[in-house]
Amino acid sequence: KNMEQQLEAVFSAVFEVPSGHEVRALSQLTFPKWDSLAHVTLMAAVESEFGIEIDIADSLELTSFEAVQVYLEERHK
Repeated sequence: KNMEQQLEAVFSAVFEVPSGHEVRALSQLTFPKWDSLAHVTLMAAVESEFGIEIDIADSLELTSFEAVQVYLEERHK
């Protein structure tokens, strides 16, 4: 599994994304289930899945699938 597939799986699990819904298009602005509690859950799940620690300040910026993906790609360089 590549990183993007892993991340999709994390998002799908945390947000219980219905199959067929475009996980990569998710953002806090457009997805009502992505509230503050879900955000904390998501950050913990991403940390666990990828074995990293996300700084609180960084986590506040990670408000879309794309943002989380870019963050992870930069961390893995």
